[in-house]
Amino acid sequence: MLIVSIMTLIGTLGVGILLVHQQRHFLNDIFSIRIDDVSSDLQKIIDQQTSGLTLAIQPIAADDRMKKALREGDRKRLLHDWQSVFETMKNENHLTHFYFLDKNRVCLLRVHNPSKHGDLIDRFTAQKAEWTHKRSSGIEIGPLGTFTLRVVQPVYDQGVLIGYIELGKEIEDVLEALHERSTDNIAVLIHKKYIKQRPWEEGMRMLGRESNWSQLPNDAVIYTSQQKLPDPFLDVAKHHEENHCLHRITDAEISYGGKEWRVSMIPLKDASGKEIGDLMLMNDISFESGEFIRFIANSAAIGIVLMGAFLGFIFLVLRRTDSNIRRQQSNLRESEERFEQIAEQSRTFVWEVDAEGKFTYVSTMVEKVLGYQSEELVGHKYFYDIHPSEGRESFKKIVHEIFERKESFENLTNLAVTRDGDTIWLSTNGIAMVKNDGNLLGYRGSNTDISERKFSEEKINGLAFFDQLTALPNRTLLMDRLKQATAASSRSGNYGALLFIDLDNFKTLNDTLGHDIGDNLLKLVAQRLSVCVREGDTVSRFGGDEFVVVLGGLSSNETDAATASELVAEKILASLNQPYFLGGINHRSTASIGITLFKGDCTSIDDLMKQADLAMYKSKDAGRNGLSFFDPKMEHTLKERAALEEDLRIGIEEKQFILYYQAQVVKNDHIVGAEALVRWQHPTRGIVSPSEFIPVAEETALILPLGEWILKKACKQLALWSYIPEMAEVTIAVNVSARQFGQNDFVAQVLSILRETNANPKRLKLELTESLLVQNVEEVIEKMVALKNEGVCFSLDDFGTGYSSLSYLKRLPLDQLKIDQSFVRDLLVDPNDAIICKSTIALAESMGLSVIAEGVETQAQRDALCNIGCYSYQGYWFSRPVPLDEFEALHKSTGLSLEK
Repeated sequence: MLIVSIMTLIGTLGVGILLVHQQRHFLNDIFSIRIDDVSSDLQKIIDQQTSGLTLAIQPIAADDRMKKALREGDRKRLLHDWQSVFETMKNENHLTHFYFLDKNRVCLLRVHNPSKHGDLIDRFTAQKAEWTHKRSSGIEIGPLGTFTLRVVQPVYDQGVLIGYIELGKEIEDVLEALHERSTDNIAVLIHKKYIKQRPWEEGMRMLGRESNWSQLPNDAVIYTSQQKLPDPFLDVAKHHEENHCLHRITDAEISYGGKEWRVSMIPLKDASGKEIGDLMLMNDISFESGEFIRFIANSAAIGIVLMGAFLGFIFLVLRRTDSNIRRQQSNLRESEERFEQIAEQSRTFVWEVDAEGKFTYVSTMVEKVLGYQSEELVGHKYFYDIHPSEGRESFKKIVHEIFERKESFENLTNLAVTRDGDTIWLSTNGIAMVKNDGNLLGYRGSNTDISERKFSEEKINGLAFFDQLTALPNRTLLMDRLKQATAASSRSGNYGALLFIDLDNFKTLNDTLGHDIGDNLLKLVAQRLSVCVREGDTVSRFGGDEFVVVLGGLSSNETDAATASELVAEKILASLNQPYFLGGINHRSTASIGITLFKGDCTSIDDLMKQADLAMYKSKDAGRNGLSFFDPKMEHTLKERAALEEDLRIGIEEKQFILYYQAQVVKNDHIVGAEALVRWQHPTRGIVSPSEFIPVAEETALILPLGEWILKKACKQLALWSYIPEMAEVTIAVNVSARQFGQNDFVAQVLSILRETNANPKRLKLELTESLLVQNVEEVIEKMVALKNEGVCFSLDDFGTGYSSLSYLKRLPLDQLKIDQSFVRDLLVDPNDAIICKSTIALAESMGLSVIAEGVETQAQRDALCNIGCYSYQGYWFSRPVPLDEFEALHKSTGLSLEK
């Protein structure tokens, strides 16, 4: 008992110490929750106020008279129409700011202060509205050093931005509502570096608050729920400043007014995410501290009582006699033996039958397996009577054949019907009982219920041959069914059809609504497909959002078979086009279907799948939601492309390419440069057009070694020309694909080639396409700057045909814009093309870039371009792309040899 007492004492002391240590954690947890609640309440209140301003600004932005006045810059009309509205909103909603800005963010009218206008509004909310072309909102520091909630709405008229509307209000309402919700005292401090003293003091006087600028070294108090912020709380704020506790919440506990206080400094951020001050939360924790101490005392008392009771119970248990323990062990052994005996015979019964198959003995376990009493079977039923009626005669015949041969058997799998009518699987073992004279006495054996095993086998079979999501045959079973269909077609002489079905834009559904919704759609599609075909046809999920339908026994006539398969495909399209109810929304989905016919097994299964797949992609290319039949020309085109790809690979390895040069001239028709254009000297096909092999090179990544070869060849030529005085100033423009430019080592590759060839980087011009701008713009700029620093020039090719954004364009270190030939072609007949050319030239001039026009084929085009300020040209009017020697001769000649 002494040991028990000591253990009790130690346990009590330990619990007491633990509870004391937990007090601090308890208080920390409570206040952390309060901080989270206050932060959440603050955001909710701001969101509510923002919603109110948003609802107010929407009808203003939609007003046609306002749009007209804003577009015309009519300040008087705007003031006349909206001053009364402002006064109403000021009285009802405490609105303090109402701006009209033009499309450049210049203040057209302050409704709340009409005398001040014409200044650029560069607050973050206004800038964000300009960047995003959407409404923006947030809290910002106002001119008087106060927090202001602002909402800025872009105004569009017929799709064109004409200006902005801004509404704002001081967040006095927000802070008062926050104080009412939290019941804690709050104060708001703002960093002095973001405000000026005199405007701040004026703002405080306007709001009727104390304006003591010297109260804190680096912060100014702009709001407090108390009459005045007491000195102990100011000391906490000073400590927070001195320790530079930015970007994190800090806590402190102080005593003031005979109470314990917990003070937290919560960082505040404006709309741009910049930390501009702190929210001071002051909570009276006197009650929590006392409450917790009372809780500790009560818990300790209860713990002592429970510990004593528990130890007393343990003491009584230990006094149990050894005889009781031995008796329990004996009972346990007996139970285990009985359990083992039952387990040995579980779900298995033993039987004996005579030479006719009639039961002469059945063990009692038959009741658990079949539900019969032994007496119901013995002398009354035959071995085969427990077999289902369907197939019973066949089973009886098999049994009699075994009996006639007097053979023993094992693991014979057969069905049986229980007394309740359920069908189960049995595994039967039997030993023939034969007299000395050779006559059969009967059989003795056992039956084991293997229904669970058969169920598992069926489940495994389902996993192996059926799709688990849709329960349709999977790819493995589809291949087997397709083989059977081709074999049946060979025997009957009838056509069959293979339909390859792909859901359109399924990935978009998965990405937007989630994979669960996507799975539900696949299940519904499987159900609809199964309804659209005959009973003997096969519908399979091939994988992902792809399904395959096999139609057999269509017709011996190819046209009739095609018509029948087309009708089924149209029926499928109509069914799949019906709305789907997914996750509470109506969704529409379409599919693209490829069809190929087969007759017999002349075409391999793989080829049939390829044909249907090619036809499906033809449907995709035709605009989706349609069907297409396989055309042997598709396969021929595919084989031609594969052959071209292989030839292209060999061509790059064997250097079968040459460079042609097309002159680039200036106003006086003097050649100043050339664009290097690759040509393929195929050993059997002759010169192959770039339009034929460049797309293949782009798709297969062969453009990378080919582009490197072109760049190296051009740089070698620059190095050679540097030794010829009349050619030393000629530049060479080299086209660089987006894939080539996207290589991680592209910059290093170019610089390495320049060093290796000793070419002047200032004579190398890399022509980039606008498709580069859909990639990582920052990475593109970084690479261009790196090469630009080494002297390499850049020209933006095909300008105006792609994805150029002026916000990106102004950041690119370009030297030249190249007007696309599609605009030059119709320059003289299409006013739109003329405007585009003029705009491109004006843009280039404003950005300090040169401009060159490609595709100049007539003197009239050249003169027109010259008249609008374009003085560099490239096109057939001056020279076609020609081999090196012809270009050099052209350059040396005193006049251009124009090829017309």
